[in-house]
Amino acid sequence: MKKLLQRLLLLAIVLLVAYGCEEQEDGSYVPPITRYELIHGTWKLQTIKMTDELAKANNTKPVEMNLTKEFNFTSFVIALNVDSSSGEIKPTTFEVTGNAPALFATSGYWDMDTPFARSDGMPSKVKLFADEAKTQLLDELELITVPGKDVVLELRLVRYSEGNPYLSYVYRLRPKTK
Repeated sequence: MKKLLQRLLLLAIVLLVAYGCEEQEDGSYVPPITRYELIHGTWKLQTIKMTDELAKANNTKPVEMNLTKEFNFTSFVIALNVDSSSGEIKPTTFEVTGNAPALFATSGYWDMDTPFARSDGMPSKVKLFADEAKTQLLDELELITVPGKDVVLELRLVRYSEGNPYLSYVYRLRPKTK
């Protein structure tokens, strides 16, 4: 019995040493995916909903209204262009086309407040600028839904009065097909 225990102990030690010497392959470094990579391109409106933020805050009706078939919103298209010539994707210009009412700037330059998902749970902001240096901020759109398994981009435009939201628009967009 003593010899059997010694052999089992020796076998366990040999197996532990053999396992400890095995090298693990961790792969090579791959840069993280940025939000720029996920949202650049040309997007066509699927739906637009207007929310009365004051009614929502005061729990009164009506709170939400679908504007998709109103005011020719079905023609709304936004192109978020990037420059990838350096191997890194960088936001450049944006352009809104179609006959929908212009609720925010229709052309200029864009960037984001952060290229990655925020760790605090707050939505990232797509910032729209009038100038290439990106110093003259025109509007901000909150990034609500990022394309993933379901290829949908949702942007929210919020209007404020004295720092309080009173109206918001949620644009639900899909990639524009040729």
